[in-house]
Amino acid sequence: MSNQNTRLWLQEDTTELLQRELDEAQRMIRTLMRRLADEQQQQLQTRQAYEQMKQNIIEMNREHTQTERERDMWRLRAEQHAPMSNDQFPLLKADEINAIRRAMARLHHPDHGGDTERMKQWNKFLDQVEKPRDRTF
Repeated sequence: MSNQNTRLWLQEDTTELLQRELDEAQRMIRTLMRRLADEQQQQLQTRQAYEQMKQNIIEMNREHTQTERERDMWRLRAEQHAPMSNDQFPLLKADEINAIRRAMARLHHPDHGGDTERMKQWNKFLDQVEKPRDRTF
């Protein structure tokens, strides 16, 4: 083989080899670009979920604060008013009185973090409301 033929043959092999490497590099670039796009999409979704979670927490805190304010307002109103006498209190059925007693126990029973004195006051008041009924039946 002559020197010129060898050079020509090597140039063709080199050109083919370089072309194959270039094609492979372009395939690799396309694969990496798809992966990058997928990762960017995942990052965007994660950021959106995080922002939504922040908004949910802010809204929950706002609602919690509002509920606490309302609870404190009603508690203050209840504490400011003197207990009613029997003649001021509307006629209640026995099951209604028991429902009130259970509700007040959930709020004021010492086993549930309530105030013992407050629970005693409610029991005394509800006992007074019940007694006139016992006499009529």
